[in-house]
Amino acid sequence: MDSPKEQQNNEHVTQQAQTHLIQLDVEEQITAPIKRPAPKTFGDLTIIFIFETIGTGLFAYGIVASNGSDVLISAYLYAAIFLTCKFTGGHVNPAVSFSFYCDDTISSWTLRIYWTAQLLGAVGGAWIAYLILGVVTSPSIKSTNIEWMLADLCGEALGTFMFVLFIHIQVHEQTRQTNNDIAGIAWIALALFFSRQLSSHTGGCLNPAMGVGLELFEAFWLNDTTKLANFWVFLFAPLFGAYMASTFYNSIYISLIKK
Repeated sequence: MDSPKEQQNNEHVTQQAQTHLIQLDVEEQITAPIKRPAPKTFGDLTIIFIFETIGTGLFAYGIVASNGSDVLISAYLYAAIFLTCKFTGGHVNPAVSFSFYCDDTISSWTLRIYWTAQLLGAVGGAWIAYLILGVVTSPSIKSTNIEWMLADLCGEALGTFMFVLFIHIQVHEQTRQTNNDIAGIAWIALALFFSRQLSSHTGGCLNPAMGVGLELFEAFWLNDTTKLANFWVFLFAPLFGAYMASTFYNSIYISLIKK
């Protein structure tokens, strides 16, 4: 039989062990694992680069060939996504890629690969459109009046917000409207059709690669750098709209769905 002093020591040791276990449990609850995008191999990045270049080039060609038709532009987007979705997710738009970077779906390095391929594809698509159609065109700002410029910025940001939000709703499993790939791509193409109606001043670009890439080609081909004077509208407004769409989806939309 243990002496009273030994019993007290044993109880003290037991209490310390129990306390230590409780502390471990608390620490495990507080330090939840941080979400990180899966790393991409060199082969994965190469495939992304090739197919994003091709898909964005096809879409750029379609924008030039469509002569501003919302239906034709949406149809070319459908074709571009259908061609690339199995390999790259079918972004063909720097704003879309940026939105997935914002919610940690892709890494910053992968984002750079997407952006490089998309800009190269847009310039290449404009060049092919010129060779085939003999047409050089790009989005433009009709007036530098402060009210008009504000409308351009708001239209591009709001249109991109709606377009990217539709994409997040469709591609994420918890909110997906259909599991059929054909119907899902049609949903996204339809989203572009309606989102373009929010940015009539700028022609509904909603795509920094198209805005900057087509303007770069036109400025180079016509030797007219004034074409680049307002490219920042087509660059920053869609990126801001994409950021807001990603934030809204992850912070508000998902919370409302779970209720």
